[in-house]
Amino acid sequence: MNRYGWLGIIFGIWLIIAPFVLGYSNVVNAMWNDIILGILVTIGSYLANAELRGARVGGAGGENK
Repeated sequence: MNRYGWLGIIFGIWLIIAPFVLGYSNVVNAMWNDIILGILVTIGSYLANAELRGARVGGAGGENK
């Protein structure tokens, strides 16, 4: 995983914990918006990086004969 892939995962985790760290968990709509978006960003970043890593390592090209 490259450094940009880790940044996406870190930002996603930050979105999940931000309402509790910054103290706006009593604003229900904002809290759930951050939690759901954080989960989506984290999973999306992980899957995108896993897909890129698989293309780099195994690859579907015919160059490795």
